[in-house]
Amino acid sequence: MKYSLKVGRPFGIKISIHWTFLLLIAWIVIIDVQRGLNFEQIMLSILFILTLFVCVVLHELGHSYAAIKYGADVRSITLLPIGGMANISKIPEKPKQELIMTVSGLAVNVVIALFLLGILLMKGDLNLQQMDFSTITTKNFLTMLMFVNLFVVAFNLIPAFPMDGGRILRALFSMRMNRLQATKWSKNTGQFFAVAFVIAGLFFNPFLVIIGIFVFIGASAEYNYMKIGESLKAYTVEDAMITDYLTIDPEDTLENAAEKLVHHHESGIVVSVNDRLKGILTNNDIVSALSKYDRDTPVKEIISAGYETVSPGSSLQKVFEMMQTKKTLIIPVVKNDKIRGILEKEHLHQFILLKSALKE
Repeated sequence: MKYSLKVGRPFGIKISIHWTFLLLIAWIVIIDVQRGLNFEQIMLSILFILTLFVCVVLHELGHSYAAIKYGADVRSITLLPIGGMANISKIPEKPKQELIMTVSGLAVNVVIALFLLGILLMKGDLNLQQMDFSTITTKNFLTMLMFVNLFVVAFNLIPAFPMDGGRILRALFSMRMNRLQATKWSKNTGQFFAVAFVIAGLFFNPFLVIIGIFVFIGASAEYNYMKIGESLKAYTVEDAMITDYLTIDPEDTLENAAEKLVHHHESGIVVSVNDRLKGILTNNDIVSALSKYDRDTPVKEIISAGYETVSPGSSLQKVFEMMQTKKTLIIPVVKNDKIRGILEKEHLHQFILLKSALKE
């Protein structure tokens, strides 16, 4: 996600904080100042939020660890003001696996809460009747953190897809119907709760409005994504690949590559010799290279060896999912070490629209 600050890479998963997270900190400071809190109390509030978001990261790592066990690729976790978002290549399709993956994140918060309860009991600090919860203090810090972790579990169990409760609901629906139907029912349920969040947020807490909008859009986006995936099951890469594509010799210059793309509406250009693929250059690659190298530089000096290829017989659904996850704009189609065509993201969307229209 753009405009995010990388803070770590546990288990190979990039953890980053989105810039909007600063808005949450600013909002907390403003509220605390309006309440007349002193500097120490404001710092404790900020520390509490940061500690809570460590718990959020652990929650997302719980999901991620289970997803990896079922063969998914987890690239990153981004912290947003409304929580964490894990970039998981593919949610497990088997209902039991999705259920386990979802519950794994919630179980982390339960473990944290139990751990904090144990500390409080050992210290003898669990005196709820005499404790003031209106402001974060050194005395109630751990107790508040324990209750907030339990609240995270309770809130996430609301069946508002794509929140955890909604995913649990979909897994249960999937045991009775196909996955697309289960997603549709979960989407409808999630959007009902999303509207309820927005209405409640207008009267109680503006963050509920943000969560409601996120849930409403997220539910629709995930359903549409799954609908597209299902529609592609019947096709292979060969059905959608472009066979009339731009090519250039590795010895040719950056200027010539740019000139070719100027006159064609394509995402990139194939670098090849006698149909032997040498690399792919996207529009962004060429623009970036022209800002660093001379325009007479041969393209062979800037092409990367780390590109992926697919075969004509590959499942179009799986390649589409891969392109979405890795944000790939163009991918070469190779058979017997020779390039047969390209699969372009923009053209693939047109393919989906046209095939859908033909079925109506």
